Amino acid sequence: MVYRVRTYEIIPDVLPQFNHLFHEYLLPNQLRHGSQLIGRWVNVECTKITAIWKYESIEHFNQIEENIKKTRLHQKAQAYKRTIDPLFISTNEEYWSMTGNYDFKENEK
Repeated sequence: MVYRVRTYEIIPDVLPQFNHLFHEYLLPNQLRHGSQLIGRWVNVECTKITAIWKYESIEHFNQIEENIKKTRLHQKAQAYKRTIDPLFISTNEEYWSMTGNYDFKENEK
């Protein structure tokens, strides 16, 4: 398994628009194509958003991204983004893998 950890630095005022883009366009398209959202968080100052996604492999992630770019929903998301101010100041993306099995309930069996 591979986990994509993506963090955005945002201006607090854009949080509602960022959430709208995510919930209306990005999340449905990702889920429809096989991505698994582990979680998405915003810090208490509303200046950073972090999302963690789970994939079978880097190749799995790349295939999903390729498929998404061919969809009508992706085109709609890009069109929506062109009508609003930029949603983030900067972004960082990293790929992580687990160092062990930490599902302690599963380990107890």
